[in-house]
Amino acid sequence: MKLLKIEDGKIDGNFYLTSDFTDFLGSANVKRDTVNNTVSLISNTNIERKFNFDEFVIEIKKQNWGEYEDNDFNECYVGTDNGIYGIIDDKDGEESYWKLLVQEGYIQVYSSDDGISWTNCNGVKLPDKITRQGFKKQGAKDFVLQDYNVYKNPYVTIFNFPKGTTAVLQDKDGNEIKREIFDDSMQVQIYLDSCMQGKLSFLDSSKVVIYTTDIINLQYGDVYCFSKYDLEVIYKGKVVSNPEMLDSLYEKISITNIGSSAYSDIKVGIDNYGNDLIQLSLDKAIFLDTITINNIQPNESIDIYIKITKLIDNYNYTARNFQLIIE
Repeated sequence: MKLLKIEDGKIDGNFYLTSDFTDFLGSANVKRDTVNNTVSLISNTNIERKFNFDEFVIEIKKQNWGEYEDNDFNECYVGTDNGIYGIIDDKDGEESYWKLLVQEGYIQVYSSDDGISWTNCNGVKLPDKITRQGFKKQGAKDFVLQDYNVYKNPYVTIFNFPKGTTAVLQDKDGNEIKREIFDDSMQVQIYLDSCMQGKLSFLDSSKVVIYTTDIINLQYGDVYCFSKYDLEVIYKGKVVSNPEMLDSLYEKISITNIGSSAYSDIKVGIDNYGNDLIQLSLDKAIFLDTITINNIQPNESIDIYIKITKLIDNYNYTARNFQLIIE
């Protein structure tokens, strides 16, 4: 048995550092530092990107100013056709981390000094659809963006345990953080306060532990499936915990049987939520939506080739929006 990560929660990583300036610059004066991986807004104006996600979590790390004049501020916002909504640092206070969570038509904004413990600063119902996201600043200092990630939602989602099974989230030392119950659809969602290293344990209706993971990296929006197969997905010699590692048009992964039994007729496919064409192949010649591994012995690895055909309007190769399905 194995808990397999089948979907990565991150849908966008460091857009302002990696994308073309024309995608967000406007009339602003901006500087990139590729050594420290930062983006600095120098002018007292804004940078803004198109943003067409209905639900999401944006988590940001930026440099603090320390001191503010009366009219100084730094702001992160999302915008609709009728206004902007977000979070501001000014002379009344600042934190190193911001988080914007949009779900079911509401926005909640949070701040943190460590990216782990968050304070809810405000929330409001959005009047219409979000179409843009950006940053503004006023002051003599540069606004320096150190990290910027967009995730699908604030949950870790797990499939394939019977109704009534309890999922327990623990920190890496084994201390319980929270627990949730699987529903009729054999699914559970656990709200994450932050991305973290931790463990997941699963208890049957008699509170007997069925399965406990090793320490794993958990992030907003990740999706896991409990599999009857003892398999690992390997990419370039590493255990894949982040499908975003697939970084070009053609990639090779390996599925390794880490169990003691042979498996046959394993179907591997893609559940694709975007418009890109994503197909699989065992020979790098014939690519299909679904392939079948006829047999895999203990300790054997099978190479699988992935071809991603990007649409012309989707140029960001750091974004991933699909699940790997093994059944």
